[in-house]
Amino acid sequence: MEKPLTEIKLIAIDIDGTLLDPDGEITARVRGAIEAAQRAGIIVTLATARRYFSTRQIADMLGLELPLIVYDGALIVNHPAQTILRSQPLSAHVAGQVVEIFRRYNIQPVVQPCDGLLEAVWTGPAEWDHPELATYTAAAGERLCRMSYEQLRAGRVDPLRVVAFASQEAIQRLIPAVSVLACSWSRLSMGSYNCAELAIMHPGCSKASGVAALAALYDIPLAQVMAIGDNTNDIAMLQTVGWGVAMGQASAVVKAAARAITASNQEDGVALAIEQYALAQRPHVVPLRAVEMTAPRRSFPMRPDQVDKALASD
Repeated sequence: MEKPLTEIKLIAIDIDGTLLDPDGEITARVRGAIEAAQRAGIIVTLATARRYFSTRQIADMLGLELPLIVYDGALIVNHPAQTILRSQPLSAHVAGQVVEIFRRYNIQPVVQPCDGLLEAVWTGPAEWDHPELATYTAAAGERLCRMSYEQLRAGRVDPLRVVAFASQEAIQRLIPAVSVLACSWSRLSMGSYNCAELAIMHPGCSKASGVAALAALYDIPLAQVMAIGDNTNDIAMLQTVGWGVAMGQASAVVKAAARAITASNQEDGVALAIEQYALAQRPHVVPLRAVEMTAPRRSFPMRPDQVDKALASD
């Protein structure tokens, strides 16, 4: 079995379909592997399309006290301090063009503004909603703010993302139009809200750019970074780091982007990857079965010079 040629110092883990099992839980073995990695001095973080408010709950469960990569890399938030270390918003002008395209194809735009950590969700009048959007708007709750089409299109602020939640066929029709804009985009055939998703972001923004910025904060070469993911928005991240690992249930295109393939999220794939590719490189580590599940949290605070270095290179 091929293994990393150098010691892994940072691990970035996708949440849905990767860290979480099919029931949305973190299994005991996965939790134990992450704690063992932290005990070994490896930095473990999350790289997700989720917003911070839902990601921080997962981070708290794992005892993570360090920067988290959220919004598909558009935001890095130091947790639990809740300070923003880096943001890559989409220009308001391009966001307005995206809203125009979405409406042309009868897709309700979802705009996620760059508003600190208020994390509001802007969208159009309810009569524009389509069935695929229902789960997302329900989850947004009181953060959801309805606006007129003119207000959404006006581009009052630079948002983190503009997102479409729709059928695969509807998403596919959007892609040629958005591809010519000054943006990056990621598509999920099936996201966390039981439909396809299309996220429009700042050019060059992705989970890969977020992981690269975080590695720079810690002065860790990308060759010593491992990333684990299962979906198409993880591909760039898996290709950018030194050791990209695809989950066992991932599609063929995701697996082709990875250096290694682990078991599925139903079979503790994240734990297996950490054990085989990160902990195996550190023979002095205490075996997993001897690691207490109540291990103390390990904190990796940011030095001001590291933050300045990353922001200057943005």
